[in-house]
Amino acid sequence: MKIAIVHYHLGPGGVSKVIATTSHWLTGSGVRHVILVDSPPECSEADLPVRMVPGLGYRPLASADDLLARLQAGACTALGGPPDLWHFHNHSLGKNPWLPEVVARLAEEGERMVLQIHDLAEDGRPGNYQEIADCGKLYPASGRIRYVFLNSRDRAVFREAGLDENSSVLLGNPVSPPVRHARDDSLPPVLFAPVRGIRRKNLGEMVFLSALAPAGARFAVSRAPVARDALAIHDTWRKFAKLQRLPIEFDVVDHVAPAPGVSPAFDSWLSHASHIITTSVAEGFGLPFLEAAGLGKPLLGRNIAHLTADHARHGILTGDLYDKILVPTEWVDLAILRDHLHTTLERNHRAYRRPLPRERADATFSTLIHRGWLDFGNLPEPLQQGVIERLADPACRGIPLVEQNCETRSAEEWLAAAIDNRSPTASPAQLAPYSPAEVGTALLSVYSELMDHPLSAVRFLPPAGILDAYLTPKSFHFLLSTPPPASGSRLPFRAVIFDIYGTLLMAPPGRVEPDPAADLLLRDVLRQFGHPPPERPSADLHAAVLRHHAAAGVPFPEIDLRVLWREILGLDPYEEVTDMVIALESAWHPARPMPGAAAFVRQLARAGLSLGLLSNAQCNTLRSLGNLKDLFAPELTLLSYRHGIAKPSPELFEMLTERLAARGIAPSETLFIGNDPLTDIVPAAACGMRTALFTGHPDSLRPGACFPDFEIRDWHSGIIGYAR
Repeated sequence: MKIAIVHYHLGPGGVSKVIATTSHWLTGSGVRHVILVDSPPECSEADLPVRMVPGLGYRPLASADDLLARLQAGACTALGGPPDLWHFHNHSLGKNPWLPEVVARLAEEGERMVLQIHDLAEDGRPGNYQEIADCGKLYPASGRIRYVFLNSRDRAVFREAGLDENSSVLLGNPVSPPVRHARDDSLPPVLFAPVRGIRRKNLGEMVFLSALAPAGARFAVSRAPVARDALAIHDTWRKFAKLQRLPIEFDVVDHVAPAPGVSPAFDSWLSHASHIITTSVAEGFGLPFLEAAGLGKPLLGRNIAHLTADHARHGILTGDLYDKILVPTEWVDLAILRDHLHTTLERNHRAYRRPLPRERADATFSTLIHRGWLDFGNLPEPLQQGVIERLADPACRGIPLVEQNCETRSAEEWLAAAIDNRSPTASPAQLAPYSPAEVGTALLSVYSELMDHPLSAVRFLPPAGILDAYLTPKSFHFLLSTPPPASGSRLPFRAVIFDIYGTLLMAPPGRVEPDPAADLLLRDVLRQFGHPPPERPSADLHAAVLRHHAAAGVPFPEIDLRVLWREILGLDPYEEVTDMVIALESAWHPARPMPGAAAFVRQLARAGLSLGLLSNAQCNTLRSLGNLKDLFAPELTLLSYRHGIAKPSPELFEMLTERLAARGIAPSETLFIGNDPLTDIVPAAACGMRTALFTGHPDSLRPGACFPDFEIRDWHSGIIGYAR
């Protein structure tokens, strides 16, 4: 049996540790294998059978073809022939856009595969999801494919999405009991978090606990993150804690010693720690929970219920853990919390390319309130800091509660008791079900079963169903969301509203006039939809427009094309004709993206701005925008056909300002971008908005005098400066 194990890298991290441990066990069992990674390993094991495949990492090659060819060549060279089985780790995490396509092709070619899911882009990693959003073949399934899950929750999600029971395996990570370190219990307590301080580790909660801790206790976070965005959040907490003079230190390994005259190395911190602490809000497996048992140290902190439930099936009680830290709603401005929630949901849904349903914010907000209390861990960082500042008042220290198994007690009293306890709740012997031998034997059983399985048909699980399972109000968490933009990159606007035609889309003039050259096209489309066409459909439509405009009684009427075509064709007033109208407009007035516009809009979306549309448009317009339409807030999207009025009617712009006000956004905080001086710039400016005139295409700019605040000469250069 020849196995090719594939991962992006073997740098520091849990997945690398799992691969290294598994590889050692396979080598000891005589199983020939190779580990294919992008770059030389950074982990300490130098005897791993590693082969580099440039382009497999986070900076991918130009195509999936290139990556597949390199993987096959690397495996064949290392193994003396094609592998009998491919073992991919985190193929769908979104770190390399070509890897899911490679997996899909191997599946379609009948290759045997193990797909081990450690983390999911759908589960609190909206930034990663961008790389896999367009992949419809993300999750192949056949008799020759096995999915390995670290926890029962993820396995249940895939089962619900259609994965066969026989194709899914629940297999924990191998845990090698670390070297135990004796400690003098008479020394002051040291609560050590052996983690890299990324956002989901909930650093604010560790700072909160340090503010509540009894005198003499010391808290420490082992390492700083590497990614710039994550490092900025980490450093913000470090500065805040220092300003508040709290007993917590960050990035201590190799920089700060746990005691005078001793080494600052990681093992030294483990040795001198009295407790292991975890405040993480999400883990794939919960390795820190089990490692504390191996160290013989008590564990305290936040529970992750579905993980500790899996551990409990093996009889392991992993620590003194709480389900929530509760603070009174009076300690948080709920209007500000709601505003944070709305903008965060927008950023998340943009990243996941989903429209934000109108009711989603209210439904999610209701999950944050717990009988008059808020869970500190599910607050945005600025509000967490405000709560911590209250703890400086001695009268406030006794108010927060911890909830454990639906019962509450004083958080301050719980923490003092947990720190006073020096006895671990689990023993190293209880880790036997997760030993490398147990996990390796189970994995080898999966390999052997696949080797005996004949060729079978391949199908693909619906990726939308898997995303839906994680994108629910109940599963929302601020710390698992797209982070807010860095303060240094914030634009001087909170909202940007776009015109569409001539700004985001290029299209022939959309005026409805008799057009004999188009009648042949229109008649063909009408026949395709089963309707006998009139002789001159464009002239009939023009006449219908004139009749309705005359009867409208408003200065700038807009008539829904669906109403007009039903009238022309003699159809029932309620007959569904949207697809037909879209086909007619696509034939008569085909639209295509304005070069560079999509990238510009996505840049604004990533910056966390509220985005909207105000345009003279019909039911086909949003379809013409493709996936870009999902980046615009539904309530900030005003299309003329929906309201019976068209630009430059002041009513549309007044309606927009009211909807912006509901978000707490003033007109002066809003930029309106359009290509028409008279229907875009003048009415937007009259409402108090800032304006930008788009002049980036020769067919776009309309005549008329206006005085915009900015000019956009092309989308690639963006807003280039004041026009006046």
